[in-house]
Amino acid sequence: MPDKSRPFPNLEIDYSEVDGRTYNCIGDCALCCLCQPELLPQEEEKFRKDPRLAAGIAHRHISPDVRGAAIKLKGAHGACHFLTGRRCEIYPERTHFCRSFPINVFVGWRIQLNVNMSCRGIGLPGESLRDAGNLVLEEYGSNMLASELRDANQVFTEFVRNTRDAWISQSFSSIRGAAGALAGELSEELGISQLLTFAEHGSLRQNASADQIARMVRKTEPEANVQERALIDGTELFDLPDLTLLPIYIDEGLRWKIFKLVDKQIVGYELSEDGATRELSRTDPSTVDLMPVTSEGKKRFQEYIGLVNSRDCFLGHAAYLCDSEGYEYNFAQVYLGALANNALDLWWRASFLAALSGKEQLGPDEIREGIVFFDMDLLDLPTIGAFI
Repeated sequence: MPDKSRPFPNLEIDYSEVDGRTYNCIGDCALCCLCQPELLPQEEEKFRKDPRLAAGIAHRHISPDVRGAAIKLKGAHGACHFLTGRRCEIYPERTHFCRSFPINVFVGWRIQLNVNMSCRGIGLPGESLRDAGNLVLEEYGSNMLASELRDANQVFTEFVRNTRDAWISQSFSSIRGAAGALAGELSEELGISQLLTFAEHGSLRQNASADQIARMVRKTEPEANVQERALIDGTELFDLPDLTLLPIYIDEGLRWKIFKLVDKQIVGYELSEDGATRELSRTDPSTVDLMPVTSEGKKRFQEYIGLVNSRDCFLGHAAYLCDSEGYEYNFAQVYLGALANNALDLWWRASFLAALSGKEQLGPDEIREGIVFFDMDLLDLPTIGAFI
């Protein structure tokens, strides 16, 4: 009998991120309705034929990289046009990208299913995420998946060839192995400082083993000021002119929150469906230090870094950075530097949220809140390969 858990046996599909996970949609959350979904060509045709649906098509997408049609947002930066009272008015006719949430399908040298960990429904008893992922894949069909895979494979093959020509190549398995060995040190200032310093000033030959890479990082004299970098990066995170570009955080009470740098203070706002904002808090970013992480908090932190390290889209992001920097640095340095920067971002966001709640250390619950605030942005980083 055919294996229903693998509907496309002839395609390499990595289910490791969805296996064993369940999901249940939380009423009144509507995180997915704060994303601006694109319309597939056949969806655009259907929407334009129906005046009720056509009224929801945007003149432009908030991302300049998206050229196709998309659903507009209320008040330019509020919720989806079709959301009322945190309920979708066109739920049976919602777009493919709405139906697929919280699953992301990334195509690189293989197909990989990723989970948006900003969704608070992840881990609740309910639907199998593997089954949900297979439904998404079945919508594409084997021909489209195979075509996307061929195209993405060529991109990754070209990238590997470029790194070899520039004498900066490392195997993906060695880089990931080194990152895995160093993951436990990424919730410590010393470990992040060593990784950042190694990324900027290290020297590494081609085709080093995972052990050799990790050993060189640990021998690096730490020069990066981690607290200072966290403050700079954390402040820049909220220093954006357009509210639609600011990171969104849905708190445990399901309030939609955004934070913006205003007159050297981080102002927290509650966001409403129509895009209106109500001020909730003001924080001097210089008062937010990286908080100490408890042993259980470090365990949760390390588990998440392991998840990031397993994502092909993150490896593709490091490849994107390597290409944009003109293949100047060894690929292991670029990858580990990107991992350290993102670990620092997560640590600072968790500390910022904890400080707003009057806390002084980060346990597993505080790290989880940081992940909820962070993961959607991580999945949105530029990458080679493609989300489909």
